[in-house]
Amino acid sequence: MTDHFGHAVMPQATHDEQAMEDHFLAMRLWTIQNMDPLDKRLVNEVIVPEIEAKTGAAPKSSAQMRAALEDQPFHQYWLSLSFFYQDQIWRTLGASVDRQYDTLAHAVSEQTVAPRGSLTLDPDLAIPRYIAAFDHHRMPGSYHVDTSAEDFRAGALYDRFASTYLRNLNGGWKNDGRGQTLVAHLRDFYPDLKPRRILDLGCSVGHSTVAIAAAFPDAEVHAIDVGAPMLRYGHARAEAMGQAIHFSQQNAERTRFEDGSFDLVTSSALLHETSAAAMRNIFAECHRLLRPGGVMAHVEVPPRHEHLGLWEQMRCDFESHYNNEPFMAALSRVDYVATSVGAGFQGGDVIVGYRKGVAEARASRDDFFTQGDPQGRTLLGSWYVCSAIKSTGLN
Repeated sequence: MTDHFGHAVMPQATHDEQAMEDHFLAMRLWTIQNMDPLDKRLVNEVIVPEIEAKTGAAPKSSAQMRAALEDQPFHQYWLSLSFFYQDQIWRTLGASVDRQYDTLAHAVSEQTVAPRGSLTLDPDLAIPRYIAAFDHHRMPGSYHVDTSAEDFRAGALYDRFASTYLRNLNGGWKNDGRGQTLVAHLRDFYPDLKPRRILDLGCSVGHSTVAIAAAFPDAEVHAIDVGAPMLRYGHARAEAMGQAIHFSQQNAERTRFEDGSFDLVTSSALLHETSAAAMRNIFAECHRLLRPGGVMAHVEVPPRHEHLGLWEQMRCDFESHYNNEPFMAALSRVDYVATSVGAGFQGGDVIVGYRKGVAEARASRDDFFTQGDPQGRTLLGSWYVCSAIKSTGLN
C-alpha cells in the first residue's frame, strides 16, 4: 500500500494501482503535449484551406469542418487516444474502489456516528434526464446509480478520479480549486457579504462546498445534489474534514427551501451538465431562494465560443460528442447576462468573466478578466464566473 493521503474516507492505491493510474495519466499528458499541436496544425494547414478552396470561404465555426476533420486518419487516432485513456483511468480507479469497498464502508460509517452536519435523502426524487441519460465524462454509472441503501461507490470513485485526473492543478487531493476561486471572486466583488445561510447547488461530493464552508465559518451551509451515493460519501467526507454541512437530495431546478432563505447560492461546474432549460430554471430558483441583497455565484468550465479559435472550438465540441458532456458546447454560447435577467436579476448587477484559478482564496482583481485570447492561451488555469446580487427593490 502506498502512503495514506487525503482524508479518512479517500480511496487509497496500492503500488501497482498507482503505477497504472500514472501510466494513463502520462498517456493523457503525452497526447496533450504532442498530439494536440499536430491536430491543430491539421485543422489550420489542411482542413481550413481545403474548405476554403471548395466553398470560397474559410469556416467560421468547428461545425463547418467537423465532417472533413473526422475523415482524417490522424484526427481519428487523436480521438481514439483521447477517450481511451479516460476510460482506462475510470476502469483502474473503479477496480481499486471495489477492492477496498468494505474498508471504505467502515470508514464512512465511522465518520457519521456523531455528525456535525446532516444527510437527508429522497428515494422518490425523479432524476432529470440530462443526468439519467448519460455516464457523464464517461464515468461508469454517472453520479446517481444506487445499488443499495448505503451505497457510496459513485462518490468514492469521483473523489479519487478528481484528485488523480488534475493532480495539483485544482487543489490537489482536496480538488477545491473551483471553491477557492469562487470565494476569491466573492471577496473581490462582494467584500461586505457576510452570509448567514449558504446553499451550494449540484455539490457532488462537496469539493467546493467544503472550501466555501471553511471561508464562511459562521454560516449555516447546505448542499444539494440528485445523486444519493455522492451525498452519502460527501457527508462522510465533510465530517472527516471537520466541516458541518447539511446535505440533501434535491433537484437544483426546484428545491424544497422557502423563498428568500439564503444569503448566498453557489454552484461549481454544475451548469455544463444541465440543459439550457434547466439552466434557466436554476437561475430562477437562485433568485427565488435569495434574500434581497443576497448573491448568486456560479463557477463554470471556461470555454466561450466567441473567444476560441477553430481547433479550440472543436476541442470543446469533443466534450459534447465523445466525452459525454452533451451540453458543454451549447453552454459556451449561452448569454449568462440574458439568462440572469430572465431569472429576475438586474442586468447592471450581473458580473461575468474569466477568473484565474487559485489554490487559496485571495482576492485580486488582476485574476479577473472579461476577454479571452483567440488561441485559448489565457484560458488555461481559468474558470468562467457569473455572479449577481438580488435587488433590494430600493432606488
